Amino acid sequence: MPFISENELERALVKAATNPAAAPDFYRLLLESDLLVLGTVEGQEEAAEKFSLAPGGKVNLVPGQKKGGGPFLPIFSSLRRMQDYVKQESKYLRVNGRALLDLTRGAPVILNPASEYGKELTAQQISYLLDPSAPQSQVLPIIGQGENPVALVETLTQVFASRPDVEAAWVLQLHPSGQNRPHPLVGVELDTGMGGDWPSLMQAIKVAVDSTLPEMMFDLQRIDRANPVGLASTLLQVPPFYQRRKAGPTIN
Repeated sequence: MPFISENELERALVKAATNPAAAPDFYRLLLESDLLVLGTVEGQEEAAEKFSLAPGGKVNLVPGQKKGGGPFLPIFSSLRRMQDYVKQESKYLRVNGRALLDLTRGAPVILNPASEYGKELTAQQISYLLDPSAPQSQVLPIIGQGENPVALVETLTQVFASRPDVEAAWVLQLHPSGQNRPHPLVGVELDTGMGGDWPSLMQAIKVAVDSTLPEMMFDLQRIDRANPVGLASTLLQVPPFYQRRKAGPTIN
């Protein structure tokens, strides 16, 4: 089913997924807008959407489970996005975005986990959103296919095609706070059974990029699906631009 924006936040999400310069507006609206979350307030399980939380009150939220990963908190930008995720009638709360992220600080969150457009936030990224002056500031990439840096993808695909130890590769255009230009992040998964050699791969990539794209700046991250760290889990949510197959490599 095509993604049809239900509100201003969703329009900003779609725009940011294809235009990194629009990311700051999306994050602002994420904090200012009301979000939906599965759960109830203790003692008010039968209450309507609006509720008040007394001092010391307890909110019971319903977590989700990543495939092959750990728990996360699903949150939603509209009732339709929640219905994409939950197929049966469920209790839910409507909470201001900043208040919700502050309430759940320390837990990984995924906005619209069953929709075409969404956003995963780690605990560190949430801390940065709530307090940008904190020392642990991190880039906050939008999850979305967007426009791949075509020349970089073509160069890397040629390198990977010559390396039987490269299993797959992904790319995201990151938009660090305060910068106007997007910054590509490339994730690479090696097949350890093929004797994957990360140092020699990095050297091969450097030689190829220096000769064809000497001005290109980008970051590399090794991907371990069993133990995704850093922005690996974010990279894994977009389609790979390279996938090793018996018939040969392809560009998606």
